Amino acid sequence: MGGSPPHEPTPMKASKNPPPPPVRSHAQQDVCCLMGDPVAENPTHYMLEKAFTVADLDWRFLTFEVPSADFEAALKGVRIFEFRGVMLAAPHRGEVHRFLDSATDVARLSGQVNCLQFNRGELRGHNTEGPALRALAEGKATLKGAKAVILGCGRTGKSLAAELALAGAASLQLACIKPEQAEPLAAALKADPLTAAVELQVVPWPEPGQTIALADDVRLLANATPVGRNDPAAALPIDLERLPAETLVVDMVYNPPTTRLMREAKRRGLKTIDGLTLLVEQAALAFHIWTGRQPDRDAMREAVEEFLVL
Repeated sequence: MGGSPPHEPTPMKASKNPPPPPVRSHAQQDVCCLMGDPVAENPTHYMLEKAFTVADLDWRFLTFEVPSADFEAALKGVRIFEFRGVMLAAPHRGEVHRFLDSATDVARLSGQVNCLQFNRGELRGHNTEGPALRALAEGKATLKGAKAVILGCGRTGKSLAAELALAGAASLQLACIKPEQAEPLAAALKADPLTAAVELQVVPWPEPGQTIALADDVRLLANATPVGRNDPAAALPIDLERLPAETLVVDMVYNPPTTRLMREAKRRGLKTIDGLTLLVEQAALAFHIWTGRQPDRDAMREAVEEFLVL
């Protein structure tokens, strides 16, 4: 295909986040966007537009359906028009690294970027899924030295595992339908001095009628599979009865927020974090990355609940 040669960024590096530039005072409006394919039924637009309005920021949030073939050109547009930030949906989260100038540790280790920050001419990749869990878990669970079980090793499972490893978890167990999907994550954690000490075990998804064995010293259990999405009765192949009372149970499914896993965990008196709370926190972290301000999370939750008709 003709045209100018592809952008050749400087090698990606992990570094501390630079402070966001000041809000512009000139006529050009600050713009952020969502890119994915497909983007239908994604509530990100509504949450962040609401957050900008409540914060009295003259910012806009746009949504673009961008096929993989057009993704590089779309990122060139982000640079040319100086968009302040981008949220990424599938299929772009694992494909964006070669276009970045730098990335956070969790984005680099997980291989998953769901948030971009364009700042002072550089495009920086972030992952807000793992940090959202870490932020919400504070006060509910001690992650340092903990044993965690993650159901699923897709995009979200890798993000959670990388963040828990950075938080100092002693042991991670990933239950995967395709265990080979976890191999890049395992290699990255082992090779990095920040996470080399973490014990990572990958186990296959159980056969029908069987369950995933949960040890009685598990302190965090997270569902990063789609089981329960749009089906509040859907069951995971697990038995919560052996888990101690201090275990934190997390479900990334946000529609409905009250999944069967959440109901059973609450019945047992376990601490919980539901998927809708995590969804809002992910977007709230992106808002802070772009603006340097804290958003109104209650307003963001109201916006997504209205969108999802909850």
